[in-house]
Amino acid sequence: MKVKLGDIAQLQFGLYVKPKSIGDAVYLQAKHFDDWGNQTDEVDAFVQIDQKKKAHLLEDGDILLVGKGMRNFAWTYNKEFGPAIASSIFFVIKPDPLKVIPEFLTTLFNMPQTQAYFQTLGAGSSIPSIRKSELEAFAVKLPPLELQQKAIAIKSLHYRDMEISKQIILEKQKVYQGIIGKIINGVMIN
Repeated sequence: MKVKLGDIAQLQFGLYVKPKSIGDAVYLQAKHFDDWGNQTDEVDAFVQIDQKKKAHLLEDGDILLVGKGMRNFAWTYNKEFGPAIASSIFFVIKPDPLKVIPEFLTTLFNMPQTQAYFQTLGAGSSIPSIRKSELEAFAVKLPPLELQQKAIAIKSLHYRDMEISKQIILEKQKVYQGIIGKIINGVMIN
């Protein structure tokens, strides 16, 4: 079944503030993520929570989608992350959990064909930007919840496999460097 994103989720913009080096909540910016929406760097930007900012605190299952620039990745917020506010580069998407699993939408948003579509929305300007109305009109092919859950499980396995592959490559590099180091230092290898 195809539905418009605006029919299964509420969309709002992140908040623009000047981040601080300490604060009550993390201030999430695009630099804190890789192209696939994985958090990379230790977060170094914070905000002090006041009444205005309190309304912008992320809730469990909120999805952040970069709406400006060349990288339109998505990330699902989990409350275990701690208090956080999204910067204004992000759309904050609040999916209806009775209709869609947030991690499923994040997976869909990070697919190459969806990324290519998002790039066409912002084409023609110096800094590509997705309009809220365009994102709300985005047609989502929505499978039943149990199939969404299976897609998420496959994604998790895939990411785990990729992590193991990275570890194997690092270990192979260490072995290679050790052997070459011994050869260079004159130690014979049989």
